[in-house]
Amino acid sequence: MKRKAFLTAGAAMAGWAGLPGVVRTALAQGAAPSPSRVWLCPPSRFEIAVRGAVLTVDCFDQAAATTALHDGIDDGREALIAVGRQRQPVSWEVDAWRQPDARTLVLELRAAQHPLRAEVHFDFDPASGMLTRRTRVRHDGTDGPVDITATLALSVAIREPIRRMTYLAGGWETETDIQRVRPGEAAIVLESRAGMTGFDFQPHVLLHAAAASYVCQIFWSGNWTLRVARRDGATMLLGGLNNWQFHHRLQPGGSLALPTVLFGRFEGAPGLATRRLHDYRRARRPDPDRVIPVQYNCWYSLRGQPTAEALLPLVPIVARLGCEAFVVDAGWSRTDDGESDAEWDQRTGDWRVSRRRFPYGLREVAARCRQQGLRFGVWFEPEVIAPASSIRRDHPEWLHHIGGKAPAAGARAVLNLGVPAAWQHVFDRVTRILRAVGVDWMKWDFNSEIGAGGWAPGLPEALTEQAVLVAHYEGLYRLFDAIRAAFPDLILETCAGGGGRMDGGILAHAHVNWISDQVGPLRKLAIHFGTQLAHPAVMCNDWLIDWPGDAGGRQVPRVEPRGDLQLRLRVAMLGSFGISAPIEHWSGADLQVAARHVALYKTRLRAIIQHGDQYFLTRPPPPDGNGAWAAVWYAAKDGSTGVLFCFRLAGPEAKRVFRLPGLHAARRYRAAFYSGEVVEASGEMLAAGLAVTIADTFRSALCLVEVMPD
Repeated sequence: MKRKAFLTAGAAMAGWAGLPGVVRTALAQGAAPSPSRVWLCPPSRFEIAVRGAVLTVDCFDQAAATTALHDGIDDGREALIAVGRQRQPVSWEVDAWRQPDARTLVLELRAAQHPLRAEVHFDFDPASGMLTRRTRVRHDGTDGPVDITATLALSVAIREPIRRMTYLAGGWETETDIQRVRPGEAAIVLESRAGMTGFDFQPHVLLHAAAASYVCQIFWSGNWTLRVARRDGATMLLGGLNNWQFHHRLQPGGSLALPTVLFGRFEGAPGLATRRLHDYRRARRPDPDRVIPVQYNCWYSLRGQPTAEALLPLVPIVARLGCEAFVVDAGWSRTDDGESDAEWDQRTGDWRVSRRRFPYGLREVAARCRQQGLRFGVWFEPEVIAPASSIRRDHPEWLHHIGGKAPAAGARAVLNLGVPAAWQHVFDRVTRILRAVGVDWMKWDFNSEIGAGGWAPGLPEALTEQAVLVAHYEGLYRLFDAIRAAFPDLILETCAGGGGRMDGGILAHAHVNWISDQVGPLRKLAIHFGTQLAHPAVMCNDWLIDWPGDAGGRQVPRVEPRGDLQLRLRVAMLGSFGISAPIEHWSGADLQVAARHVALYKTRLRAIIQHGDQYFLTRPPPPDGNGAWAAVWYAAKDGSTGVLFCFRLAGPEAKRVFRLPGLHAARRYRAAFYSGEVVEASGEMLAAGLAVTIADTFRSALCLVEVMPD
């Protein structure tokens, strides 16, 4: 781990069991304020207590004997709020416990010695068994500000032995490597100080007990922290905003919302927690029933040099492949000051179409796409400002001053979306292009890090009192919502050099995220296994990239020489799906193979993959491909159909048997392999195992399973 933050303050979070049903409480609605409350949702028990600076939740197996709960604040690490330079914990008293309905509990707290109030919402979702926890702190006094210097949105004590912890680590092009450890006495600290979610870790953790699993996510796209520690016979989860260089001044009447935290406890197979997490996240993404189109993106063909001359001949090929959207990636823009020969990353910020590259504008390419039945998409990087942008000259106060320093003259800078005028600039420039061109797909990229951020000098004090990253990301979320409201049919894709800013916070405001810049299919396969522990497949966008080896008679450098076109296509099909490769150099046979897979994905597989239950049938594959097999099974919610993806890696075993859960035991199914082999069997037989043979290493099998008429 690159960095370890020692937490100084915390807030509480509760949990219910993963079974739908009415939550029963130990105190009736309207009862007198009390420092504690018991919530029951068989087979679990949750004891919520307020003790001075601490709001804590203890989670038990319902059958467990009553346990003496811990006291104290553990050196301030569990304080709901800390104030001042010394991070003094704030002590709280309970004003009221309210239950607006059977699935919601609201705590109203009053600070003992400060003009602060806190409202804590716990909301249980019976469909998924997940619990959300939201906290807002308000200044309800009239005299003077309060400086908040540490917060935490999560504090849970799990009161059953934890055998294993799973978390996700990585880097650029190596995102979400699955890590499994046995929690010990030393704390495990996951965090980001990159000014975004980060590549190092995901704000996500799975904990496995003997008969139950716990899942927890922090919905935040700026700096965050998540700490897992053993103490007093319990496993503690603490997390939320990263306290590193954090400062937020509350004036009278002001408020601060802490990140939403998601938590769940589930008995049964370990994968159940992940599937219920997926259910919750899918249901709450923007436009949850919207289909994510199969897209062609020009990046890996043109590498930042798109022109009308290069793109127009690709349109009929993309249509022939059966793609549904054509996305122009980086390099189409110029600055306010005119045309330039500079690279694409030196022309961001002003968002004007380069007439040198597109003499008739992007509308010419968009019109050609629509003639071929394709939607049209455009890439932006609105937060990152090139040195040549007019913003650098005219509005330096709109930029982040990291560490109090102005951006270096020759370096790209980051626009501060907490500044209202900067926010409006982005909204106006982006929506002008979307409206004028008629854009159906918008890719929002972010290739930068901003650390703790920083306000520029000269801005109003009422603005700069806020924590700068809180202001930036609340501005980003509002901007996404405003753009989607203005263009309700738009697909909004996020990206940050791949998966550098992928979390439940940003994906509550966007439809899909590009999961990695990794081009090698074997390494990308491993990334899918990790990313889809934390995020449902529909949010995980991938492309076929690394093909072909020989383009137009010239050898093209390839990261991964192993694996055929079918394997590469099927890796990319594990989530939302697209193609970004030099298709203009493909053979007729390659085009035919790809078109057949695209058609199968659109007509038969997409609904299962993007909305069904997912099961990993093997251990995560090693990124270097030197494993045995990798297999993923998706089953429709109604048990009527499923699709199995199998990948044979370097191992010697040519045949494996895979159990296929989620089908109706007594119904008959037809299992049709892409190769032509067909097997008929009952759901019970398929749950016992389906044999799959792949004769050669680094090849794959795809099998569609469909229920047969009675």
